[in-house]
Formats: sequence, C-alpha cells, structure tokens
Amino acid sequence: MSVVDAFARRDVRKRCWLWLPLLLVACGAPRTTPDGQGVSVDPGPCGRGLVVVESDYQSSNVSLLGFDGSVLSESILSSSTASSGFGVQLSGDVVPASGRQDGPEIVLIDRYPAGVLRFVELATARVTRELSVATGFRANPQDYLALAADRAYVARYEANANPGRQAWDAGGDVLIVDPSVPAITGRIDLSLALANEPAQFSPHPARLLEVSGRVFALLAAYADDYSSAVDSRLIEIDPANDSLLSTLVLDGLRGCTGLAVSPDEGTLAVSCTGDDLRSTEPKLGGSGLALIDIEDVPRVTTRYEASELGALVGFGVAFAAPEAVLFSALGHFDDAGAPAAQDGLFQLHTDSGRVVQLWQSASEPFTLGGPRCAASCGVCFVTDAKHAGGSVLRYRVDESGYLALPSTIRVETRIGLPPRYLGAF
Repeated sequence: MSVVDAFARRDVRKRCWLWLPLLLVACGAPRTTPDGQGVSVDPGPCGRGLVVVESDYQSSNVSLLGFDGSVLSESILSSSTASSGFGVQLSGDVVPASGRQDGPEIVLIDRYPAGVLRFVELATARVTRELSVATGFRANPQDYLALAADRAYVARYEANANPGRQAWDAGGDVLIVDPSVPAITGRIDLSLALANEPAQFSPHPARLLEVSGRVFALLAAYADDYSSAVDSRLIEIDPANDSLLSTLVLDGLRGCTGLAVSPDEGTLAVSCTGDDLRSTEPKLGGSGLALIDIEDVPRVTTRYEASELGALVGFGVAFAAPEAVLFSALGHFDDAGAPAAQDGLFQLHTDSGRVVQLWQSASEPFTLGGPRCAASCGVCFVTDAKHAGGSVLRYRVDESGYLALPSTIRVETRIGLPPRYLGAF
C-alpha cells in the first residue's frame, strides 16, 4: 500500500490509484478463477451489462451485473486466481476500462502494484493474455480504450523520473498497444499539452473516451509530488496518426478525473476534485464540473464551481438524461481520523442549475463510487461499499431525467468484498 500519513487519511481511496507500484513482465498463460463463472449475454440497446469490481484494497473480485439488476456472474475473476507463470495475482487496485467494452472479452486494469492489463474471456472466465505497461517504473495505468482488434490506447498516469533505460519508459503518456499479441507498439507524448507550465507538472492522463470516432483524453495535470496542480486539460487525439489535434485548458478547474458523454454525443461532462490533496479540511477551490461542447473544436459552455454545487466534487460523473448530470461528492475525515463529512451522490439539472442530493454514505466517507448510467435504457448505478453489507444501487430514470428511489443489489456474497468501481460490457 502507498505511504499514507495522517493528513492523507481522507484521501485513502484517491491515493490508492495515484501513487502505488511494482515492476512486472507480460505473460500469456491462460488461467481460470477456481469459482469463476463465465457468461454469454446477447447485447441490448445499452450493451450487455455492468462490470463490478469489489475490493478491500488488498484483494479484488470482479462480477457481472445485468442492466435489469440480475447478477450474471458473482465472480468472473478474483485474487484467488492462480498466478500461473506470471508470478503476481490480481491486486487490490483493479478497475475496468471506463468505456463500454464490446466483443468476447473485457480488459481489467491492474493499476497498483502491477501496472498490468488482463484480458478476460467472458464465456470461459479465463485470463487469456496479460501485458505489463510498467516498462521499468511505476506507470499506474488508469484507462484502456480499444480502437481495433490490434490497436488500443492506455493512459499511463505517472511520469518516469529517470527515463531512457527501456523502450517506451517516459510515462505520463498515452501508450499504444496491440492487444492481439499483446505488445507495446508506441506512445503519444502529451508534454505539448502542458507547454509553458513549470517542469514539475506532468499531464497525468486519467480518462480516455471515444465519441463517434473521435478520441479524447482528460489530463489531471498534477505536480509530480501531488502537492499542487495547474489547470486540467481536455485533449483530442487523432487516432489515424496518434497526434494531438487540440488542447482545451479548463480554466480554474484542477484535478479533473471524471469524464462522460451526453446521450446525443454532443457534450462532455468533466468532474474535478481540485488540487487540495493534503488538508484534512477540504478546500473547494479548483473543484467543480464543466460542460464541454464537442460539435466542433471543444469549448467549455458552462462551468459549475464546487461552491455553487455545495459539495467537493468527486471522481465520477455521468449523464442520466440530456439535461441531467449525476456526480459524486467527497466527504472527509477530521484531524483525529473520525468522519467529518459523508460522501454524496448529486444530480445537476443543467437546464435550471438545480442540484439535488440523491444519496449519502451512512457511516464513513470514501465508500461511494462514481455513478454509471445507461441513459437510453433509463437506468443509473452507483456503488456503496457500506450499505447493506456492500451494494450496488440501481436507479430508474424517467424521460425528464428524474431518478426514483434506488433498489439495493448484493452482487457478490461468497467472497464478501465491497463494490467500488463500475464498467460496462
């Protein structure tokens, strides 16, 4: 686990994905979770379902959930998976790719300590291929975006302080991989996106998103020691030649890590926590939401500061409807380590600016995950690691974007790990 001192207690979950690591090499030996259950699901208008990652930050389990709330597989992969020739089992810091994963397999990102992509065959619950993207340093990969059967992008959050010892080892980049091999084939240097900023700031790409053939990356733009940040950036990448097409500076917004696209694919929503990573009393400066028009060159149309929203904006954002945005909010601990404020799930009605709180963590902060919506199917989901023993909350959404009271789903009951992250397949 990372070095977490007293002032970082309120940011335990955040630091789990910002800081930790170790070096591995790729290996393609197939493996099966002893209790793993594969699935075969026909796609509907929103895809097939949700990928649910349960974790206590020491070990992980991955489940599959239908959009109707049915449990498709309690465990398609877990830390009990035999390590085979690879040498390291699934860690406690695992996330799915942020975008919907179509096709016969899903990719799981083992961020820390592994820095490894795991390709899992849905029908058999087998890990068919694995690829380390660490290249000799603590790369901390955050997202994976498939472009074709033999091309994908990987957002590597950390920069390498001593590059030049291995191929592709600079970090703070978008790595280009061939998942069919699997192998690293190149990298996209993002340093131009931070031109004219002091040298101690790195891009820290947090999210990748494909919209109608266009590729966007969200850069958190922290200092390498995470003591501060400059304004975050949204960049557009040309997937035809792996070059930067545009850079949008999100003026006044820092630590931006949440990214979602509207149902009509004309607007992006960005959520930003700010750069206050050390104080036990969180400061709202730099935190907020931005709506970005992407019909042409991306431009910010509306910005909502955390002070307007009444909460420190968290890591997740989603569109429940064209004019209804869900976002998570962060609670915090006090200097003595006791809960001082709870996490929250909020809904912003962008037509009126009205903000409604939908849910609150019951016992301690850093237990609510980011929201995930399938707007065309009228459902949204969020994880609550403490509610009813650890549950996924399922919300029905009407045509106006209003959410009914949630139903509670216990996705996995045998291993008993709390749900943390949601993806889609």
